[in-house]
Amino acid sequence: MKSLCFWLLTLGFDVWWTLAVWGRGRFILFLLLSSFLMLAFTPAKRRLWVAVACTLGIIMDSLWCILGLFEFTGSSAVPPWMMALWLGFSAWWLWLLSNLRLTWYWLIPLGAVSGPLAYYLGMQLGAMQLLATPVYVWLLLATGWAIFLPLISLPVLLSHNTGRKTR
Repeated sequence: MKSLCFWLLTLGFDVWWTLAVWGRGRFILFLLLSSFLMLAFTPAKRRLWVAVACTLGIIMDSLWCILGLFEFTGSSAVPPWMMALWLGFSAWWLWLLSNLRLTWYWLIPLGAVSGPLAYYLGMQLGAMQLLATPVYVWLLLATGWAIFLPLISLPVLLSHNTGRKTR
């Protein structure tokens, strides 16, 4: 049953992510409520780190925009729907990682591939457009995500090493 729950929650996040990126501002109330609900269901001892991961993600996207790599459709900064997406992703990722038990060195290539892939899919759904040379954008995103994903994963990884689970 635990495996079924894992796959249902993972599939549910993928559907939620697609709705967030495709619907953007049209579903902002739903996105905000559901992302805060994900935070509410996060164990209390992990909530602060979810907030830190969310904030770091928003800062990272803000830097990409300031550097002129891309812009979100209809916004010169990180829009509210993207902030809600960061909160939901942070809660989901830390939960997922506690169930997968990956080691930090797998998170580097995972981040380098999955981060830019998410932005590419978002671009295909009309959520953003590139402002800089594509190769430059994808290389910088890959580098940023190769650092970001292991960094936000530290609390879960450290709890695995000490034998504690932060669920």
